[in-house]
Amino acid sequence: MSKFLHSLKNALLDWAVSSAYFAVWFCALTFYNQEVSHLAEKGFLSYGFAILQAVVLSKFLVTAQMLQPFTEPDKSATSIYWLVIRRTTFSTVIVLLIRYTEAGAQGFLKGHGFIDSMLSFCQGEPLKVLALTFLYWLIVMPYIAYGVLQHLAGEKDVQSYLRDPRNDS
Repeated sequence: MSKFLHSLKNALLDWAVSSAYFAVWFCALTFYNQEVSHLAEKGFLSYGFAILQAVVLSKFLVTAQMLQPFTEPDKSATSIYWLVIRRTTFSTVIVLLIRYTEAGAQGFLKGHGFIDSMLSFCQGEPLKVLALTFLYWLIVMPYIAYGVLQHLAGEKDVQSYLRDPRNDS
């Protein structure tokens, strides 16, 4: 039972930290989008959706990590880079699906059709969707890379390396 409680505590902590990380990014993107688009309505609903999107994404990532933990890369077939790229790409697809759903929900709450709002995501332009996908990929990649490093080096080793003062001599 103690091992279960320890893993549950770690999962909840990972969920909280990753939710905060993604919330900062998604709120920054929301702010940027509102300012670039010169939206007259700058309500808090968009920021609420950004935070909700971060929490849902974090839940998906933590659950995926629990169901399929990082494995040691096979030296003959793959590398750490390939492992990070593969996980990041999968997670980015999840982010994009969540974002499409959020666009539909936002449109529905404003009185538009859910499907129509999803189809008008990024003004329906594929290049804008591709650009946003690359941006999301860059946001998710540090989280995945840190998780892989933490798995390979051990939690205490990575955290002590990042927190402990270094002796420059």
